[in-house]
Parts: sequence; structure tokens; C-alpha cells
Amino acid sequence: MNNTLQIKTIGITDSPELIDIEMPEQGLELYVGSNVFRNTNGVVKLQGKEQMVLETQPQPLALLLTMDLYDEQGVRVGHIRRNALSVHSTGRFMIHAKASGEATPGDPPSVTVTDRATGHTVFEACLMQKRKIRITSARFCTHKGEVVTVSPHYCRIGTGLTMFGDVAESRGNAAVIG
Repeated sequence: MNNTLQIKTIGITDSPELIDIEMPEQGLELYVGSNVFRNTNGVVKLQGKEQMVLETQPQPLALLLTMDLYDEQGVRVGHIRRNALSVHSTGRFMIHAKASGEATPGDPPSVTVTDRATGHTVFEACLMQKRKIRITSARFCTHKGEVVTVSPHYCRIGTGLTMFGDVAESRGNAAVIG
């Protein structure tokens, strides 16, 4: 959905009174722990590699996740493409996606990925508003094998980086962490 801006022309008799100029949509706003990444394209880059993409689907309103999953040695052990697990990932991971008519505080569209072996939540996110996504909790590895932990208060990669309360303007690009 594009927003339109209406401008009234002055002093030109042969032109229509109102001109519609299409304005581009603003990017997604990602909340990762207490950190905010404004105007992103939905891509999350961890330690220099694009590892995750978050998208919204308008009807029914849904949150879509594309993500590579790695182990502690940096070996890819799973892949999710728009909420669908690849064939070799279904034995280890389980995905639960909830769509909705609209993003409401009590019942927002969400995506949860769990590890079948441990029962732990690997990734959980919800759509707070039409273009605002909150990663509520996560615990997974980067392509370098370092553990990423997201809680309501922080985002941590390994033992070297902890982010809390940061606000970054992405200008239509990826959210860069680490």
C-alpha cells in the first residue's frame, strides 16, 4: 500500500488542481530485545552475514521468517523459507506460525521456532503493528558458531557484544548486529 501526497498547484491554469505523488512505504521497524532498528528492509545481518529475513504478508496478516540455523561449529543445520522448514530441518526443528485478521496487542501474528531435541525456543517474534516487528526471545548460533541470545532487555552475541537500548537508523538496509 503506497501513501499518496496531494499537492495543490498554484498559478497554472491548464493543470489539474490536485496531483498525486506516490510516496514510498517506510521500511520495517525491528525491535530486538530493547534495541530498535528503524527503516530496515527486514534483513538481519549477524557478524557480517545475512542470516534472517522478516517479512509481512497483508492477507491474512502474517509474519514470515526466512532463516539459516547453525550449530556451535558454524555448520548449517537447518533452513526456514517463509515459515516452511526445509526437508532436512523437519526432524530437528518445529515452526509454529499464527496469522490474524489484524495486528492486535492480545493476539498478534507471530512465528515461533523450537528445537525438538531440547524443547527450547530458538526464535520467537510477533507483529506489533503493521510495520513493527518484535523479536521477543531467541537463542541460536551465527555462521561463526557464536550463540545469539535475545531477551526483552538485550541482544547478545557470544561473550563479546551485548546491546541494550540502542537505536539505529538503517535507511532501507539490513539491521546490522555484530
